[in-house]
Amino acid sequence: MSWSVFDWRSLLESAGGRLLYRALRHREGRSYVWLRLTSSAPLFQDYGTTSMNRYPRLFAFVREALTDCASPRLLSFGCSTGEEVLSLRQYFPHADITGLDIHPGHIARCLQQQQGQPDPGMRFRVAGDTAAEATATYDAIFCLAVMRRGDLARHRGECCDHLIRFQDFDAQLEDFARCLRPGGLLVLRHANFRLRDARAARWFDPVLRVPTPARADTPLFGPDNRRLTQQGDDEAVFRRRPLPSGVPSGKGIQ
Repeated sequence: MSWSVFDWRSLLESAGGRLLYRALRHREGRSYVWLRLTSSAPLFQDYGTTSMNRYPRLFAFVREALTDCASPRLLSFGCSTGEEVLSLRQYFPHADITGLDIHPGHIARCLQQQQGQPDPGMRFRVAGDTAAEATATYDAIFCLAVMRRGDLARHRGECCDHLIRFQDFDAQLEDFARCLRPGGLLVLRHANFRLRDARAARWFDPVLRVPTPARADTPLFGPDNRRLTQQGDDEAVFRRRPLPSGVPSGKGIQ
């Protein structure tokens, strides 16, 4: 069989071809391919791109909103190699901060760095979801550029479920609502889906909107995993209601 340029291009554009390309290209790519094949939790973002203080407006907004909370409990979901957690420490010097990431190598780097700079109010764990977190324990959850797949920036197809599925996003947001205390904040930015389309929307009110660039690299998809015409979602911070919408007060639902 002869391989034409078109044949190779078709292979590289297929889901299996992308996995093979990343596995051959570098070590982190191989790690993410292995996680995609073996993890019991959904694999959302599969690039560990991060930096210090990437979202100063969002961090400052949450700091102001939690002024009356002397020692807030914060969760960085998808913390990568820890820069987001370290940035949050600068904004919240007295906070208890947990960083979760599905990639064991990233958490190993976080723990190694922590050995040189011990911080008893900072902890890291390997996890691809929040199933092990206690109910109503966090004052704020940060989920920034996590509920997305970078490959979708170049994807021209109508569907995304070969890379990321709305049902997994939906389930994780439902669990974020469980983990947040009433009045707590969910900071959600650069996701391939919208909170307003999820079941968890009944638990949240948007409290901060941030303009989305006209040329967004995070296309939006609906509950059917099909592409939306809207280019970006400006809802960025949400407050957790004491009760979901449509439920009379006094029912005691958490």
